This record gives sequence, structure tokens and C-alpha cells, in this order.
Amino acid sequence: MTPPVLPIEYRTTDFAGIDVIRPLWNRICEHHRIRARTFRAFFERVTFDDRKAYFARCAEAGDLRVDLACDPAAGRCVGYCVTSLSAERIGEVESLYVDEAYRSQGVGTALMHRALAWLDENGSIENGVSVAEGNEEAFPFYRRFGFYPRRTMLEQVRGSASTRPAGDARAPGAACSIREMTAADWDEVRRIYLEGIATGNATFEAEAPSWERWDAGHLRPCRFVAANGERIFGWVAASPTSGRPAYAGVAEVSVYVERDARGQGVGSALLAELIAASEREGFWTLQAGIFPENAPSLALHKKHGFRVIGRRERPGRMKDGRWRDVLLLERRSRKAGL
Repeated sequence: MTPPVLPIEYRTTDFAGIDVIRPLWNRICEHHRIRARTFRAFFERVTFDDRKAYFARCAEAGDLRVDLACDPAAGRCVGYCVTSLSAERIGEVESLYVDEAYRSQGVGTALMHRALAWLDENGSIENGVSVAEGNEEAFPFYRRFGFYPRRTMLEQVRGSASTRPAGDARAPGAACSIREMTAADWDEVRRIYLEGIATGNATFEAEAPSWERWDAGHLRPCRFVAANGERIFGWVAASPTSGRPAYAGVAEVSVYVERDARGQGVGSALLAELIAASEREGFWTLQAGIFPENAPSLALHKKHGFRVIGRRERPGRMKDGRWRDVLLLERRSRKAGL
């Protein structure tokens, strides 16, 4: 089909005007129901009204912008980009779609430029976009804007995305990639765990467990390492919080980075990977217990949407006999458990 040459008008609305994208959102659902290898179940069961409720929560928790591409002659919306910005200044391109008849005219590019300019103006420190497996042809488009792929998530980190080759799923500032943890990684994972124990601010534990004990207590789809060959720079994992069915979507997070790799974005890349994996697995809540004195860990978790929900007074005692308080943090997914 020859693309129309009619001029396109761009405008912006907020949540109040989001119903205009309903027909296009329904089309993108049809596309993913056929092609997506991940998220297929999501698109099969979620209606636009469900998604609209999710967008409402985004707007309440931070801010939401809807960029529209309109054909004035046809009198309809032909493309849109919904973008959210959390209170922690994390941006997310929630949904982008252009009518097939209007592609190859720069409509999607114009929508992305508008969305990213808005995020930049509002102080976003990191932006992401989720792409369903089966829709990898979208990768080159997003790479043009400085995004790099990490499984089904593409991420744009201010000041560092331009240093990564296309397709390189590296942690910001460190020469390593994020991949799934295997049993062969245990010696390195244990080494980093012991480094964390030695700080006195990472855990109540005084020694590392055996691989068998650790493996049994952590979720297999939600464990990753930041690695360069056999060298491991950090790891992240999640463990179930309860055996009761009602809490099947709740998990506790652990993230550890070796001493020399701290402050380089390794922990951030690991935690982002775990969050994406947990949502693919249907987990709706992630929680963490952090010592109040562990400021770097608190900042890391808050950056990724965790919030402090309480303080436990002296729930545990260190090996040296000191009682410690623990801050409870929680992150409620805006994608899973809707």
C-alpha cells in the first residue's frame, strides 16, 4: 500500500483524553496475540479498560503523557505513544503504535522524539521500553534513540547508552553482560555474597549457605548475574515469601555487587532485569529488607520504584550480638497482577 501524503498533526493529551487511542490499542493487541512469544497471555486476557486502569495508576504514581499523531483529513488518530514517569524519575515508553498505512513516514520517530523530550525536560534519569519476543523487528527502531536490548526490555541510560554497541546487554559503566545464573556460577556468587556479609550492612547472615540450600530457596526464573566470561561482578535473585496461594505473586529480592564494581550501574542493571523477569512470571509484588545504614542499597531500590512501607525494630541480631532495625521496602508491579 502506498503511504498517504497527507500532513500529520501532532498533539498531546493526558490521561483524561486517553480513550482516543482505544481502536489502535486493540490493533496492537491483535498483533501480539498472533506473534508474541512472551506477553501473549497478557494480550489475550487484558482489555483496553484494564490497560486504562493501569495508565490511571501511572498518572497517580507519577506522571503520564499521551502523544497523538492525527490525520486531519480522515478525522482520526493514526498513531500514539503513551509515556510514564515515576516519582523516582524512571521513564517508560508504555505503548507505541502507528497505523500500518501511515508507517515509513517518520510518524513513529516524531512520536518518540516528543516523548523523550518530555522525559528529558522532567528530569528522567533512565528510560525503558518493553518489547514482546516475536517483535524483534522493533529493536532497530529503538536503538536509533539510544536504547539497548536486555531480553524483552530495552533501556536508555543517560550519558552511557551511546557507549554500548547495538545488541550489547551491558550493565552501565561496567564491561559485563546480564545473563541467567547457573550452578557453575556458585563459587563467584558465593564470593560476592561473602563480601557483602563482611560489610556488616548487607544481611544478618554470618556465612554463605551451600549451593543446594541456596538453590532450593530461590526462584529459578528470577536469578541473574552480571558477568564477563567466567568473572562475576554481581548477582540478583528472588525468593518466595510464603507457601500460601494468596501470596504466590510476592517475592523477596537480594542483590549483591562485588566491592570493585560498586557505583558503576551493575546493581541497577541487575535489579531492572529481575523486575522485568518477575513481571513476566506474574509476580505482582517485590519486597526487600534493608538495614537503615545501607544508604546505597536504599537508593538503588528507590530508583527502581521501591518505597519504604515500615520499619521493624530489632527483628534480628548480628553475629557479634548487636540488634539491628530493618526497613521494609515494597514495589507493586504496574503490569502483573492487574
